[in-house]
Amino acid sequence: MYRAPGRINIIGEHTDYNDGFVLPFAIDKYITLHIEKSKKFIFKSKNSTQEIQLDKLEKTNTWADYIVGVIFEIEKNHGKVSPFKFFINSNLPIGAGLSSSAALEVVSAYAINDQLNLNLSLEVIALIGWKAENNFVGLNCGIMDQYAVAMSKKNHALFIDTYTKSYELIPLNLKDYSFYIINSGIKHELGNSEYNIRRNQCKEALKIIGKKTFREISYKDLSKLEGVYFKRAKHILDENKRVLNVIKSLKNNDIETVGNLLFESHESLKNLYEVSCEEIDFIVEFLKNKVTGARIVGGGFGGSVLVLSKENVFENIIDILKYEYEKKFHINLEYFKVESTNGVEKKEGTV
Repeated sequence: MYRAPGRINIIGEHTDYNDGFVLPFAIDKYITLHIEKSKKFIFKSKNSTQEIQLDKLEKTNTWADYIVGVIFEIEKNHGKVSPFKFFINSNLPIGAGLSSSAALEVVSAYAINDQLNLNLSLEVIALIGWKAENNFVGLNCGIMDQYAVAMSKKNHALFIDTYTKSYELIPLNLKDYSFYIINSGIKHELGNSEYNIRRNQCKEALKIIGKKTFREISYKDLSKLEGVYFKRAKHILDENKRVLNVIKSLKNNDIETVGNLLFESHESLKNLYEVSCEEIDFIVEFLKNKVTGARIVGGGFGGSVLVLSKENVFENIIDILKYEYEKKFHINLEYFKVESTNGVEKKEGTV
């Protein structure tokens, strides 16, 4: 059996595909995979009644495409992959901004690597998943999710410089604070227009400034931009600064400052990058002046809120938030505490 975790990103949102800094960690919610040789490619999930069978690999427009894309990427450098049956199970919420797609890609690449004795490094496995999502699934994501799912370590966050693809493990000593995920119950389809529109706006902003990467631009360059191009570029510069400040605060055991930076990040994602929504903003507004920090996580337009709080504080207010949210949006709010965990691994047991 193989398993890959989801991830949350403490800070550094929409910077990963803009050559910026990110700070995710793997969480203790997993996609597990059992793989065995077969006469045809079979994709089955414990979470779905649908079984997909393919004599030859092709697009299915289902969750199986994340695995099909991985196989195609492996075949580019390592020859034909003979058919396998993939049987998955998951306790990782889908569409909640917790990288379920990256977990599925990475666990599939890791399992095939192990079965075929390809001896691929974790970095290469992460990049296979990233290329599958970009080249086959059609979402132009950055490398953060696959790197975090593949290379995280328990009790650490993973600081990734997506420009150089270098990374560093940062100790997560939260003292009596914890991270929580609140799932808004609003699901987003990242493959659709808005995510790619933001990417294109960032590319256009660079073109207007005359630079190839956001790592070459400064705050002075923002004077050449206006409208959405100014907003998008300012968010990227500000968010990169926030990532470095969060790392500094973690190293100094200054958890309150980490929380303030989370709230700042949300305001920027709401007003400058414009990827929040009414339901998410309701949750974050409610939490202000009550918890240490909170912000939208993931691609946006729904998904989840990351909360940093002392446990007794969060437990005292969550039922009130659930009541108010259900009254307004008729959705039963789900939440869970998250612990850091290791990246993809082989485990004993069954799916």
